[in-house]
Amino acid sequence: MATYQTTYGNAPQKGLHGQIASEEKSNKISRTVENAAGIKFGQPAQRGLADHGVAPFAAGGKFLGIAVLTPTVLPGATQVDGYAQFVTGAFLTAGQMYVRAGGAVADGDAVYYNPTTNAYVNVAGSGIVGPIPDCFFDTSGGNGDIVEISLKHRSA
Repeated sequence: MATYQTTYGNAPQKGLHGQIASEEKSNKISRTVENAAGIKFGQPAQRGLADHGVAPFAAGGKFLGIAVLTPTVLPGATQVDGYAQFVTGAFLTAGQMYVRAGGAVADGDAVYYNPTTNAYVNVAGSGIVGPIPDCFFDTSGGNGDIVEISLKHRSA
């Protein structure tokens, strides 16, 4: 009989960027991606131009939710790790999500998104969008760590 797994880590992986952390109280909606580049899993989104449309969150936009990681979306030629243009995706409007920290963050910090690195930080800066309304880091971590954010659940 073939052996499928021969090595094991000390602990299971904490989570993946864009994965739901818990569903103690959460809400997800479906929206159709409008922009040609698509929306990456874990990327914040705003209302699009058409009914039920969605686009990446940008300065001055109306925040809608965060793209939820799902294994049912097949990678396409133009979109990997996210929803391609014209695909209907799931967007978390309230709840707990795992994301990748783009620097040191602390529990209770405000949440900003860096589209260049597809990671979340706690301060504004060039090219960084946010703060994401009613969103706070719910765990602390360093650059590259998977941390938890709370959307419309808790306050700092």
